Amino acid sequence: MAFVRVPGNPEPEGAEEHWLEGRGGVKLRAMIAPAIAHAARGSVIICPGRTEFIEKYFEVAGELQRRGFAVFAIDWRGQGLSDRELPNALKGHFTSFDDPVNDLAAALKIFAMRLPRPHILLCHSMGGAIGLRALQTRRVECDAAVFSAPMWGIANLGDLSKGFVRFMSNVGAGGMFAPGVETKWKRENWKKSAVTQDRERHARNTGLVQEEERLQLAGPSIGWVAAAAEATEAFTQPRAFAHVKIPVLVFTAGKEMLVDNKQTALVAKAIPGAELVNIPGAKHEILMELDQHREQFWGAFDHFTSHVAPQAAA
Repeated sequence: MAFVRVPGNPEPEGAEEHWLEGRGGVKLRAMIAPAIAHAARGSVIICPGRTEFIEKYFEVAGELQRRGFAVFAIDWRGQGLSDRELPNALKGHFTSFDDPVNDLAAALKIFAMRLPRPHILLCHSMGGAIGLRALQTRRVECDAAVFSAPMWGIANLGDLSKGFVRFMSNVGAGGMFAPGVETKWKRENWKKSAVTQDRERHARNTGLVQEEERLQLAGPSIGWVAAAAEATEAFTQPRAFAHVKIPVLVFTAGKEMLVDNKQTALVAKAIPGAELVNIPGAKHEILMELDQHREQFWGAFDHFTSHVAPQAAA
């Protein structure tokens, strides 16, 4: 199947769509795009957030290619065009965050020969939890990691709510929608968006979902919330990242409403040598934000990668 296409969102040069099999026979979709350079500086592994999909990152992938990187991106199980795990395809569901971690590790082994080193993780939101879990459990070996508004804590998810979702999951109700979440996909009003202030990028990303209804996703399941609580709490364990020796760059958004910036700062402090950068005025999806916010991201990213993956000599 070809990529989903809408005007103003060209696919990255040389991009290829691939399919692989995850645990339980789940079919997963991935993309590989080569560097636009004679000698690649390395590869960037894009780990998208909840509800996201490969086509949403075409602009970012192209920007990375022009910087000399090959690019890999994946549709996590349960979203994008990868297989959904529940009969109701609108429910965002994981049994455990170890499942997408294992999917990522398997995919990177399959495509290792197509992805030159060094490998740099670029993880957004939920992808930040998956990426950090992969580093924590040593199931993915990369050379550096960049996190954009990582989901290392969920805003307004307290101990009472965590106890409830764990109890419900234990009694077999993990496949139900979590209380209070949207049970249908609906077009978001741009002015009320919690994720971006960029009208054109918001319209583009919404247009992709309208073009291909199978990209639709509503709220998370009870099981997903329980799994997210389990994963994020593991990040706060003593010496959880003592073995992580790679350079790490973490971005937070000044107008964050979805993840817990205080928790992000605490986790970042526990990662040896991690650098924390706040982008004032930006909402959650920093890479989908206004150019003035994206420029701050790319400036810091370029400085960071100049040491991790120096430009090849002309």
